[in-house]
Amino acid sequence: MQPEENPNQQLAQHNALINARFSMIPLQMRLFVSMLARQDFGQTEFRSHLIPIKELILDSQSGSAYERVDAMCQSIMEFKIYIEKLEPQTRRRTKKPAFTYINLISTASWEPELGGVVASFNVDALPYLLQLQEAGNFTLADLEEVQKLKSPSALRIYWLLKEYAEFGRRTMSVQELRFVLDVQDHEYPQFRSFKAKILEPARDQLSLTDIPFSYEVQRQGKIVQRVSFQFARKASAKKAPVLPVDAWGTALLELGLKPDSIKQVEAQLKAKEYDEGYLRFVIERVGAQHRLGKIKKPAGAIYKALVEKYLLSDYLESQRAAAPPKKALAAKKVAAATAEVAYPVAEVRTMYDNPGPFAKKDRLPTFEEHLQAIYLSQGFSVEERDGLQWLVKK
Repeated sequence: MQPEENPNQQLAQHNALINARFSMIPLQMRLFVSMLARQDFGQTEFRSHLIPIKELILDSQSGSAYERVDAMCQSIMEFKIYIEKLEPQTRRRTKKPAFTYINLISTASWEPELGGVVASFNVDALPYLLQLQEAGNFTLADLEEVQKLKSPSALRIYWLLKEYAEFGRRTMSVQELRFVLDVQDHEYPQFRSFKAKILEPARDQLSLTDIPFSYEVQRQGKIVQRVSFQFARKASAKKAPVLPVDAWGTALLELGLKPDSIKQVEAQLKAKEYDEGYLRFVIERVGAQHRLGKIKKPAGAIYKALVEKYLLSDYLESQRAAAPPKKALAAKKVAAATAEVAYPVAEVRTMYDNPGPFAKKDRLPTFEEHLQAIYLSQGFSVEERDGLQWLVKK
C-alpha cells in the first residue's frame, strides 16, 4: 500500500456529524482530518488509507513519536461519538430526533515499514461521510483552512460556524456548546475558565482561516446563558443562495429551526405558496398550543405546519373573516414602495414570549435587550405609524 500524497482539497461532513457530541486529542484530530481528506464523495463504501506519519507528527524523527502514534491507534478504535440517527433510506434527519453511540474508526494500525498509519472509518459512519450530495444536509470546508487549526475544540467550532456560513451568526446556549464539544461537568465549571481555555484560543486560531469570528455573551442576571458568534456571511460552497437575514429568518433560528429547514421555508415563500402572514400565524398558533402543554417541541411543529401547510386553510379563513383595516394596508403599501422590511413590534413580542427549545431557558431577560441584540443591531429601527410601533429596516 502506497501513501496517498494528493488528498482531496475539500472536506465534507453531514451536519449531524458536525453537531454530534465528541472530543479528540490533537493526534486523533489530525488522523481524522487526513482520513476525511481521502474520502471520495461518490464512493459507496469505505476503503483503508495509508496516512503518512508526517501528517500526524511534526517531529517524526523523535523516538517517542512512534510510540504515541501506536498508542493512539489502539485508543481510537474504541473512540465513540454520540450522534443523531438518520432515516435509513434518505439519510435525512428525523422529525423526532433520536441519538445513538457509534464507533468512528474500525481499523487503525501503525505500520513502521510503510511509514504511516493504515486506517478506515467504521461502516456505521458511512451515512455521515459518503454520498452526501444525494442526502443533502451537509457542509463543505477547504482542507487548507482546516489544517490551520491546532486544537480539536477550535476544529469543532470551525465546523459549527461553517454550517451557518450563509447566516453570519450562530447562537448557542452554553449548555448546548459544552455538550457538543463534550466538555465534562468538572471541566471549566466557571464560564471565565471555559472562555479562556476554549473560546479565546478558538477565536485566535479561526482568525487565520476563512471564517474569523467575534462573539458576545448573553446573560441572565450575572450568569452567562448563551454565546452569540458573529462572522462574515458567505454563500455556501454547495452553490445555494445566500439567505436573507430578515426578521422572520432570525426568528425561526431563535425558535430552533435548522438552516436547511429555513431554506425550505424561504423557497416556499419565494414560490408564493404562502406569505409571511401565514408564517406569523403558525408561530402564534403553535406558541399558544405549546403554552397549554399540547406541544412539547414547538420548532418541529412550526416546521411541519409550514412545510405541510396544514394550517393554511385556517389562516386563509381568518384573513377572509377579518379584512385588514385601511391603515394597515396603507402601511403595507409604504413598505412595498420603499423596498423596506417592516414588522409590528407586537408580533415580534409574540415570538419573544414563545421561545424555541433552546431559547426557552436562555433567552435575554428583557424584551428590550432582545430587540437590541436581534433586530436593532442588524439595522432595524423603531418607528411609530398610525399609532402602532413598527420595526423597520430600509
